[in-house]
Amino acid sequence: MVRFNGRSFTVFDRQNTPGVELSGVLSILPEADGAVLFGTISDGVYRYHRGRWEALGGADARHLSVTALLRDRSGGLWIGAKEKLLRLLPSGQLLDAGRAAGLPEVPITALRNGADDTLLVATEKGVYQLRQGQLSAWNDTAGWVVRDLLDDGHGGWVVAADDGVHWLRGNGQRQHLLPGERVDAVRLDSNGALWLSLSAGRLVRWSAGSIERIAVPGQVSPALMIDQEGLVWAGSTDGLFRIDEGAARGLTSEDGLGSDYVRALIQSDNGDVWIGHSEGLNRMRGDAISHVRLLPGNGRDASVLALASRDGSVWAGTYNQGVFRLDGSGRVMQQIRLPGTVQPLVRSLLSERDGGLWIGSSEGLFHYQQGQLRHYGLDEGLPGLAVHALYRDPAGVLWIGSNDGVASLDPDGKLQGWSADLDFPARYVFDFLGDDNGDLWMATDHGLLRKRGLDITVFDHRNGLPRDKIFRVIDDGAGHLWLPSNQGVFRLDRRDLIAVAAGARTHLAVQVLDHTDGMPSSQGNGASSPAGWLTHKGELLFPTGGGLAVIDPQRVDGNTRFRKFPVVIESVVVDGDPQPLRSAYGLPAGVERIAVAYSGLGFRAPDKMRYRYRMEGFDTAWVDAGSRIEAVYTNLPPGQYRLRIQAMSLPLDWENTSRGGEAVLNLDVAAPLWQRPWVRWLSGLALLALLLLLLGWRATSYRLRQKRLNNEIAARTQELSEKNRALEQADFERASLLQRLEHQAMHDALTGLPNRRAGDAYLQKALLQAAADGKPLTVALVDVDHFKQINDRYGHDAGDQVLRDIASLLQLRLGKSQFVARHGGEEFLVVMPGLSLQDAVTVLQELRMRLARLRFEEVDAEVSVTVSIGVAALGPGQNTGRTLLAAADRQLYRAKREGRNRVLA
Repeated sequence: MVRFNGRSFTVFDRQNTPGVELSGVLSILPEADGAVLFGTISDGVYRYHRGRWEALGGADARHLSVTALLRDRSGGLWIGAKEKLLRLLPSGQLLDAGRAAGLPEVPITALRNGADDTLLVATEKGVYQLRQGQLSAWNDTAGWVVRDLLDDGHGGWVVAADDGVHWLRGNGQRQHLLPGERVDAVRLDSNGALWLSLSAGRLVRWSAGSIERIAVPGQVSPALMIDQEGLVWAGSTDGLFRIDEGAARGLTSEDGLGSDYVRALIQSDNGDVWIGHSEGLNRMRGDAISHVRLLPGNGRDASVLALASRDGSVWAGTYNQGVFRLDGSGRVMQQIRLPGTVQPLVRSLLSERDGGLWIGSSEGLFHYQQGQLRHYGLDEGLPGLAVHALYRDPAGVLWIGSNDGVASLDPDGKLQGWSADLDFPARYVFDFLGDDNGDLWMATDHGLLRKRGLDITVFDHRNGLPRDKIFRVIDDGAGHLWLPSNQGVFRLDRRDLIAVAAGARTHLAVQVLDHTDGMPSSQGNGASSPAGWLTHKGELLFPTGGGLAVIDPQRVDGNTRFRKFPVVIESVVVDGDPQPLRSAYGLPAGVERIAVAYSGLGFRAPDKMRYRYRMEGFDTAWVDAGSRIEAVYTNLPPGQYRLRIQAMSLPLDWENTSRGGEAVLNLDVAAPLWQRPWVRWLSGLALLALLLLLLGWRATSYRLRQKRLNNEIAARTQELSEKNRALEQADFERASLLQRLEHQAMHDALTGLPNRRAGDAYLQKALLQAAADGKPLTVALVDVDHFKQINDRYGHDAGDQVLRDIASLLQLRLGKSQFVARHGGEEFLVVMPGLSLQDAVTVLQELRMRLARLRFEEVDAEVSVTVSIGVAALGPGQNTGRTLLAAADRQLYRAKREGRNRVLA
């Protein structure tokens, strides 16, 4: 038996469930209290609830071959066991109800609750009804070989049999579907369609008289289910399959595309869709896809990166063959070659009404008109040479998106640029969208930007955008913006954007569509144009790395992922010991670690499930868990707590409580013995008794003081001698303490290395020595790459362990001849007296490679780190500690900028 929570499978078998025989399960029955009953082929019935297994029915039921299970409305359990109809009483007694009622000995295939407390028994000789102990034939089904029985919810029944499906309508009408076909299982979906599992190994859907075969790998079995989300689940010889008609679908090479790597697309005025891809160009007219050849011959065609259309003509920009103009039939009418021996990449095109054509390329912007080309490059004011996007706004301004900012070209020819390094919040600009009010939206590598007048508003991950890099902005005309990315397509509500910009809310409710919704791939393609299109029919088309994604916006809001998903707690582990599942736990004093694993039961798109939790009584706010499915708390103080775990599928809107499922776990952590009230009360009494004894002792001491006075005078001399010795010892301890404090002041407590203060002092001393000896001196700054990700994923304790291990390796490899200090955070200072710059770089390169091979077993065996190292040597302009460190820091910054994991000097 296998349990599936949407992400992982849990297997229950003889190895991990001793005493439970679960091979050959033919019937599964969920219970109202959350338990599940399993009917096995030869070992009776088992009940599973909150991690506990129980065999039902005693010894009489141990070897039953169970084919059907049913709870009647009074709570009784009916068991179809091959040719017997049994009833299990709450006392555990097993009754042969079929024999008592005169049921023929014939295989039982299904049990259902009928009207008026009637039990329907489907067999291989028809359906029988049992009411108040009286058995009779049902609905003229005598002689039918019945395999399944289904209530249609409207007073009728659907009977699956060896001669097809009989739909016995509530109004008395009868339909005979698929005559001659043996139907092993039947299910009815919310749209009124029947799903049928045929013994021939096929799955079909019958709807309004039409039959559709559903392609499922392997031979379909009778295992068929429709869940609460409307998903159809079918078992076959090749495994378990989920069938869902999502909001998206894909067109691939199997549908006629020349390549699955689609780069750009556009729809011309006549409705044809032109699709550019890595192997050339396709035209889609209706559902027919044809190849449009650009280059003569039969060799590989030009890769198309950009498309434009106007007045019946289509322009196609290519990877290395310039630009082609085609007529509506796909015939090449003209080829425009750009300057240079190697043709630049053409990534964007804009066709003007006057016949001019703007060409965005990897070598700048070109304007083509009447055979003449004019070039705009960096010298003319472009912030970046690679042009990715072109847009003409209603005021006649041409907007240019580049690889280093944005530019505008006024109608009078004035070119103005905004660079990413100076006054623009993004580097790559991939697309523009203009609003009627003059707002300009930009798709960039730093999120969605809105330019309103001189102000630019940024919407990115801080506002809930799953990915900052987006390739296109499309308005669907229904109040939404659609943004393709390399993690699917995001849909934003314009009202949310307005609210976030105004500060009325902090996060956007982002609807994400990806491969789980039917897209051929979640990887959208950018840096080509257009990277998406809204067709005349209202469909949205997006190029992806796996084909052309087709999205129907009308179906997105109808998706059942907007329902509230149940949240279940899957395990509770206290100090390493798994606990039986309960709703509340009393925990002893001194508990150090509590780990709670949970899951939101959404099966349509489990990877879009997001979680948050809060330990009431401990957490002051909700903890955003993202997609993590475990909450861990350490060293909880004594007290009563309530752990709330919530789940919601994207788009997130935690303020909408109707969409968030929740599970609650109550914890009571006991106080240590000394903190308990009765212990404190007894301690108070003991203290009072002690005080009374002390008073008595003091009185006795006073009376005896005179007697002891002479003895005390004699002993005082000895006492003074002992005090002198004690003072000498205290002086020694004080000196030791000062020595330890001095060491602590100059060393890092975490790594044991000298700290920054000690490093600066050593560097000054090394500079003076190098100046006196005339020997070389080299310094290096070593920085751990992506250290924040280790802290975020594994916690600060793991990050501290990583720093300690790195410090140990630095100390070990550099030895006593070089000086190592922790410079701050994840940065270390290395001072290398006597080493030239070249020798120092050689040593540091070897150190960098050893660090890359270092594994952190105490954190995670898979964790590894790289470092970036900036190196500088003593020389002109670099002859003080400040200038030398500044030079090394510049090299470190350059190493980070050029990709990290390198040594630059």
